[in-house]
Amino acid sequence: MGVVSATAVRRLRASFPGAQFAFPCAGFAGVLVLVLATSIARPTWLMLALGLTGMGVVVLAWLGLGRRRTEFSVHRLYWTMAAWCLPLLVARPLFSGDVHSYLAQGVIAADGLDPYRLGPLAALGADSPVTQAVSPYWQNTPAPYGPVAVTVSRTIAVLVGENQMATVLLNRLVEIAGVVLIAWALPRLARRTGVPETTALWLGLLNPLVLWHVVAGVHNEGLMLGLVLAGMEIALHQPSRPGRVVAGVVLLTIAANIKIVAAVALLCLGIELARRHGPTIGRALLVLVGLFTGFAALSVAIAAVSGLGLGWLGTLGGGTQVHSWMAPTNQLGFLVGAFTGGEATSTAIAVGIRIGALAGAVVVIFLSWKAFRDGRHPLATLGRLFAAMLLTGPVVQPWYLLWAIVPFSAAATTRRARRVIVVASVVFALVLPPVSGGAGELVEGYLVAVALLGLGFAVVRAWSARREKVSVAE
Repeated sequence: MGVVSATAVRRLRASFPGAQFAFPCAGFAGVLVLVLATSIARPTWLMLALGLTGMGVVVLAWLGLGRRRTEFSVHRLYWTMAAWCLPLLVARPLFSGDVHSYLAQGVIAADGLDPYRLGPLAALGADSPVTQAVSPYWQNTPAPYGPVAVTVSRTIAVLVGENQMATVLLNRLVEIAGVVLIAWALPRLARRTGVPETTALWLGLLNPLVLWHVVAGVHNEGLMLGLVLAGMEIALHQPSRPGRVVAGVVLLTIAANIKIVAAVALLCLGIELARRHGPTIGRALLVLVGLFTGFAALSVAIAAVSGLGLGWLGTLGGGTQVHSWMAPTNQLGFLVGAFTGGEATSTAIAVGIRIGALAGAVVVIFLSWKAFRDGRHPLATLGRLFAAMLLTGPVVQPWYLLWAIVPFSAAATTRRARRVIVVASVVFALVLPPVSGGAGELVEGYLVAVALLGLGFAVVRAWSARREKVSVAE
């Protein structure tokens, strides 16, 4: 780690002149502190505090980088992202243990069992180390992911068996491939909307949520979003050429067969194609029907070739088994539970979910119609639709925000839109600790982290003021 870190710092130093070096280097240092602090098996409150401090340094470095983003080239932002990702490649899974569920689902499929019918406990047994690594909340839950995601997990299981360290590394490399696709597509899509390339990369690629939940947390949002953006770019580059549209639809379909939410991108592409080729509502509907017919046919082919079938369509609601405290639709249930002692919580949450589903359907129809009528860019529509799904859906996790943030980064043409992305990113980048801990440890960790960050900020300000005085005197 020391040799790799020193090499990364030297490469950063060589790539950035003068003051431009400060923010990339500070972010790298913050990531390094986070990885080292969380590398022990059971972090104490002090190690948790150091990890949170590292997170805070990365967030501050990201904000500082954003203030001076016009001074950076696309190439230098790529180098910055590479440096920030480097220590995370060898980190333990942070912020979530979902990657252990991926391993379990892959082992189940590799053993010839149906991961869409059996959870880890039923398929592998309670004594299996693979089952024990999965959160107790999900040990009885069949795979809620599409056949592409499970095929990737199965392939990794065939390659490395039940080796958890190797599984984490290979899954992380798969998600890094998604990050590379995001890095390729974002600036190209941004050029179509008039957003500066460096702004789109700063908001959507170097975002702390990408570092935390795609690279460190190893969530399959990385590959899904990479395929979504690549598919949109390929299809929109020359939409008059059927071959490019078909290639884009293929990538979007593959993304939707990782996580079904990616099908929203097909809707946005369909609206854009319908607007161009179907000036009337009737012709527009024909375009949409044709697009989704192709999507359905390709999805059936993927299900058949993978040998996993369409059973995943019956497991899509698995995430609702645990009541998400971040979901706005669940707040009614939690409020009722606070007054009734929890007796009516589940019923109230179920009511809130139904209300949210109805409201979400109305909002999706409204935004789709506005996009068709007003000619709004499909990336802007995609970001808004994902945001609506998060606000009205039954489950919200910090990494779900990437569904909206990453595509909308290429379409955030106003200062207000960029401010919303920044505020949401900062809040959700700090609200979830990198590892679990008791309530007392978390409180102590956050308090110490705030104190350390405040002290560090004061030292930097004093040092900067002293340098300015010396410069004036000279």
